[in-house]
Amino acid sequence: MNFLLHRHLAARDLGSVAAGAGAMLPDLWRMADRRVKPARAPEPPAAPPLRVAEVLAGIDHHVAVDRWFHAAPVFVEGERRLAEALRGAALGAPRLALFAHVLWEMCLDGALVRRIGLAPLLDDLRAGLAAIDGPPTAAAASIHHFERRAPSPAALADRPAFEARLCRICDELARGPWVAGYQDGAGLAFMLSRVRSRFGMPPFTPEQHDRLATLLDGLAGAADASLDDLLRTAPPCPH
Repeated sequence: MNFLLHRHLAARDLGSVAAGAGAMLPDLWRMADRRVKPARAPEPPAAPPLRVAEVLAGIDHHVAVDRWFHAAPVFVEGERRLAEALRGAALGAPRLALFAHVLWEMCLDGALVRRIGLAPLLDDLRAGLAAIDGPPTAAAASIHHFERRAPSPAALADRPAFEARLCRICDELARGPWVAGYQDGAGLAFMLSRVRSRFGMPPFTPEQHDRLATLLDGLAGAADASLDDLLRTAPPCPH
């Protein structure tokens, strides 16, 4: 599940914009530094401040809902159908169907943006990021990653660079165009090209981009229906 749906479900289930923003952190951490991820058995403080507790609850929600989501028909069948459509489109982009997993997750985020509306979704996202900015976000990263690493000069040097990258990512999210890009096929095709670039793959040609955008616009109805199913069936406290 991509970070926008994680935010929405955690805020809904936990009744907290801070928890919703906390549920985005594992995905944002991975963008800032692939080594930073939720720990299997984190050791939070005995009585953490409220905002820190909300962020940690959001991260727990992320981990649990991902476990449910990746075994649920709404994901498994959607990914399969999208992979078949990508193979059938014969766009000429190497290994395109291998990205059906991440692309279907982004399609579902797009359905969420269309459902809620870009402006209200951005208002909620910005409120959540503002609520956890600074010490709550730093504390969560310490508990889940940095305090678990053996202290070393390299580890100490990693932290400021990680926090600077994470700050830039959050700022870019709050600006709006990134989230707006999930709404239609052209935006999704652009973002998939950026994902593929991280694996050393060339950008789409203009023709490939346009054909992929058309294919994805044609799947918007299926993504909207799958979002209905997901919001109805996702357990409030998944295990």
